[in-house]
Parts: sequence; C-alpha cells; structure tokens
Amino acid sequence: MKKIILVTFMLITFNLFAGQADKNDQIVFYLDMEVNEGKSDNLTTLVNDLVKTVKETEPETSGYQYFISPDQQKVSLVEIYESADAALFHVESFLSSSHKDEFLNTFTITNFQVLGNSTEQLKIAMQDFTNDHRSLIDGY
Repeated sequence: MKKIILVTFMLITFNLFAGQADKNDQIVFYLDMEVNEGKSDNLTTLVNDLVKTVKETEPETSGYQYFISPDQQKVSLVEIYESADAALFHVESFLSSSHKDEFLNTFTITNFQVLGNSTEQLKIAMQDFTNDHRSLIDGY
C-alpha cells in the first residue's frame, strides 16, 4: 500500500512540475490592430473563419482570442502557443493560408509583441511582422 501511495505521489508531483515547465515554454502573440476602412462588414465572418481554422488545425494553440472596441474600429488579438515550435507552425500555416491576404487587407497592425522565449527560427519567420520579442523574466 505504501508503494502505491508513493508512486501516486511521485506521478502527481511529476505532472505538476511538468505542467509548470510547459507553461514557461509558452509563446504569446499580442497584437493591436485597426480595422481598415470599408472592412468592418465582413469582420465577424473573417474572425469566425480564422478561429475555426486555428482550432481545427493547430492542436498546440491553447488560446486564440479576438477583442473589439465599442466603436468596432480597434481589435486586439491574443494567441497562446504551447511552445516556440507551435508558434512557428502557426506562422508558417498563416503565411501559406487562404486567409492571409484577407487578414492583411482587413487589419493594420499597430503593435505586435511576441512574449516568451522565442527561438532564432521563430524570430526569423516573424521578421516581416515584428521584431519585438520579449523574454520571460518570471511568473506563472
């Protein structure tokens, strides 16, 4: 019985620490965007399509949320990836997607921060969009 309790305790402890390590590997994209003139009519359809596509094709994306201002002219986008590799997969998927042109024609990106410990490969892939990469200091 003691062995079962010890093994159970060890598994729980391992899972807790493994989860914490994974959290420290997360990459967050934070974007502030303006809705381009004449593009607000199709905004909801575009966002719904993007959310659906990411949810169905990117299992290591743990958050992908759009927030809109009351005047419908400013949008914030928060994307959370389990790792730099998952973020890189998203960037590569976006660049080759059918949504890319419509996204770039609908929004003007005014601020784009990459939060977390970016790899050099991710930084290179994102250089046309941002060079604002901020490393994790501390937190949970």
